[in-house]
Amino acid sequence: MFELGISDDDITFYKLEHAFELDKLTIGEFTYFRKYLGMSDYVSNFKSWLKRPSVVLVVAVRDNTVVGWSMNERWSSPASDGRPVYVLRGIEVSPKLARMGMGKKIFCFISGILVGHIITKPVNKIAKLFFESLNFVEPTHNSSVDLGNYPGYLVLEENRKQIVVCDGITPYDDKVKSCRLKLFPKEAVSDSLINMKKESEVSESSAECSAHVTTHVPGEEPPEDESGPVDFEGKFLGEQKMMSPCKCGNFLVNKYMVTGKRSGTAFICTSCSVERYFLPVRKK
Repeated sequence: MFELGISDDDITFYKLEHAFELDKLTIGEFTYFRKYLGMSDYVSNFKSWLKRPSVVLVVAVRDNTVVGWSMNERWSSPASDGRPVYVLRGIEVSPKLARMGMGKKIFCFISGILVGHIITKPVNKIAKLFFESLNFVEPTHNSSVDLGNYPGYLVLEENRKQIVVCDGITPYDDKVKSCRLKLFPKEAVSDSLINMKKESEVSESSAECSAHVTTHVPGEEPPEDESGPVDFEGKFLGEQKMMSPCKCGNFLVNKYMVTGKRSGTAFICTSCSVERYFLPVRKK
């Protein structure tokens, strides 16, 4: 769970990572998805989504109760410019907080942690006006995201995110950056939730990220550790393909340099976030 920031009215925003994190929270009152889409059990749906590596679930919490949420899922293929594409599949706010700007605040964090382009399909005119206020537009023939076969979709291209203003919230920039780095270890990312990088700076950042990517070297694979899902902050060293699969069947891991009480290199599955290996620093 990443704590992304807080609003002026004491609502905290989180990016959830594991289904068990929901056991610590209470689901507030929601009506739209329950009434029109038959989503009667929000907890079960949230937990099911969190088991899919392609999903990013952001929630707004007050007094340990979820009062707003948004589900976003990575599209199967990137845009023509090579950048990721995410589909905003749902965003909902408790009726008690309706028309108070909470939906926009939730989206500001989504826009801040998701690298690349975002697309969505409004269900009605009110929803379309809401997304247009967030700078979504109808795709053009020269759009980086080809939506020719998906009528009704709107797109927020990456270069338009910089004019989405996050009023009334205080982002925790370090945690936002850590969240973004974990989601996108190889893509170029911006340094601030509010002030997005200019195009030239993004190119420079991309070169820096590429310099840290490593590949697997035969004979360097350490003994496997049977530990479970972990959540920590460390310096990203690169992606590596292991010789044996994780329990989830995935071969790829992200490598992190960890310091503190336990110093060394952690190998984290890119799919299920389980720590597969840990190489402690050798004492001289």
